[in-house]
Amino acid sequence: MIVIETHIGTIRVSKTYLYDLIEQTVTSCFGVADLNDSSLIETVKTKMFPADIHRGIRLHADSNQLVIDLHIITGIGANISAIADSIRNKVRYAVEQAIGVHPAEINVYIDGIRA
Repeated sequence: MIVIETHIGTIRVSKTYLYDLIEQTVTSCFGVADLNDSSLIETVKTKMFPADIHRGIRLHADSNQLVIDLHIITGIGANISAIADSIRNKVRYAVEQAIGVHPAEINVYIDGIRA
C-alpha cells in the first residue's frame, strides 16, 4: 500500500494496482521490447515466484511524493531518448488520471537492446 498525504487528504493506493497500470502503459509504448529485472534479488524472486513480482518496476513514496523507477529493454535501432521521454509522459499521464497524484520522479533506465 502506498500512502500519500495531499492538501485534500490521504490517498491510499494498492501497489498491485499501480504495478499493473504502469506495466500496461510501459509495454504499450513504441520501442519497448520488455521490462528488465532491476537487481539480482529481483531476478531471483522472479524465478522463484513469477506471479508475485512485477519486474522492472520499483515504486516508493518519499516524503509524500511518488517515485517510479523503470528498467526496460528496447528494440534495436530505436531512438533511446525519444523512447524514454515517451515512457515518462505516458506513465505520468496514466498515474495522474488513475489516482490524481503527480509523480515526483519517473526514472527510466535502458538496461539493454534486443534484436
